[in-house]
Amino acid sequence: MIRSADGSVIASYTLQGTEEFAVRYIHSVQKTPVLEVFRVDFREGIELRETVYTDFGAGLPFLVEGSAVFESRGGKFRIYGIKKYFPDVVFRVGRFADYNLLLRGREFPFTQFEKPGKPLRFSGEKHPFLFALFY
Repeated sequence: MIRSADGSVIASYTLQGTEEFAVRYIHSVQKTPVLEVFRVDFREGIELRETVYTDFGAGLPFLVEGSAVFESRGGKFRIYGIKKYFPDVVFRVGRFADYNLLLRGREFPFTQFEKPGKPLRFSGEKHPFLFALFY
């Protein structure tokens, strides 16, 4: 589910099993692309699985925790196996960051959901299948 600041549902996508979604944006300081990959786990919340970026800088990860792995290959830095869980994830629609939701080979600009500067709250919620037909 994607909700606006007032809690109303803006969009809903049905995810199957271990299906992932990603958010791609331009980092506010480094001005380089960042990709964050997530999966919904209905017991634990939204799992951050990996982060991919092309440059080190303020706010970009460089230390790994637990079983996470840091990899540098082909001009990109990748941290995978992160396994960090959040009850929900909030992104603020960027004025310059060009946030995009990537799902099943499709790309959805955050500006399709809300105006720049406004928050979007991503959460994993179990609902009957018919619910997905209305959003």
